[in-house]
Amino acid sequence: MKVLKLLGRSLLAVGKAITYGWVVAIITIIKQLIVAIKLHCQWEKLPHPVRNGWANCLTTNHPSYHRADPCIYDQYYLQSLGLPVTWDNPDIDILLNGVPVNEHELLPSTEYEVRARIWNNAYDAPVFGMQVEFSFLSFGVGTTSTPIGITFVNVGVKGSASNPAFTSIPWITPPTPGHYCLQAKLDWTDDANPNNNLGQNNTDVVPAQSPAHFEFQLRNAFERPANYTFVVDTYSPAPMPDCGSVTLPVARSARIKDVVARYRAMNFSVPAGWAIVITPDSVALLPDEEQTIQVDITPPAGFTGLQPFNVSALADKQFAGGVSLNVTKA
Repeated sequence: MKVLKLLGRSLLAVGKAITYGWVVAIITIIKQLIVAIKLHCQWEKLPHPVRNGWANCLTTNHPSYHRADPCIYDQYYLQSLGLPVTWDNPDIDILLNGVPVNEHELLPSTEYEVRARIWNNAYDAPVFGMQVEFSFLSFGVGTTSTPIGITFVNVGVKGSASNPAFTSIPWITPPTPGHYCLQAKLDWTDDANPNNNLGQNNTDVVPAQSPAHFEFQLRNAFERPANYTFVVDTYSPAPMPDCGSVTLPVARSARIKDVVARYRAMNFSVPAGWAIVITPDSVALLPDEEQTIQVDITPPAGFTGLQPFNVSALADKQFAGGVSLNVTKA
């Protein structure tokens, strides 16, 4: 009798499943689908960097979590701090068969090696597998970029044997002779300071022949019309001091203020006796419009050696870029 009751209940359960159980299953699936659609709509409303960079998964401020700060000699960042800059980047050089070469004597359609020196400004977070994007520009300010390629690099913490690190990539020079500016851009998702990640090597050597003459292209890279003017200085990086010879404040903000104050106290103005003519000395450009800028530099009588000059372009008093020129005379 019990067996018959159990068999009857089983047959009844099977009958219910066949008649309306599938309806319940479909309702459950529809509810789950509605929840998934709502979550997707919420995700679509997130800011673009958050959706693409997983920033919502990485923005933690717990004391146990430390961020790396990969960096390179970044002219735009240093200038924003009030520091003078050179466009002859100390962190980018060019090699041929493993030997550094004069970057102002490159041959067209020739394969060289572009090498970048990468730093990490963090004491407690290394960098693993960071992407470095290499590209080049035509010589000038705001000109368009042409990709060279991508490499990856590991950088140890500050003070370790693996900091700085080097990464390089082959580069076949363009077939057309001319001046070209190399760039190295660091791409690190959770960067403690993403403003110091673009290094540019933008320089030329001109013999002083009364006057030294060179030209560069100025392009308005802003999405608005801009009025450009120019300023000139003679800054060049000094040799790095020994670690024990300079005492800086502990706090990062205080260290930056100390460095800016010391550099402002130095004089990088054009030396007496030099004549510099920039033509035109100001220009108004529409977005993407270009203008050829000429610079003529006449040295004082009896000058020999090398004198660096940095020509910076200001768009409505906003720093827009620059070029460096080394005037030489034997």
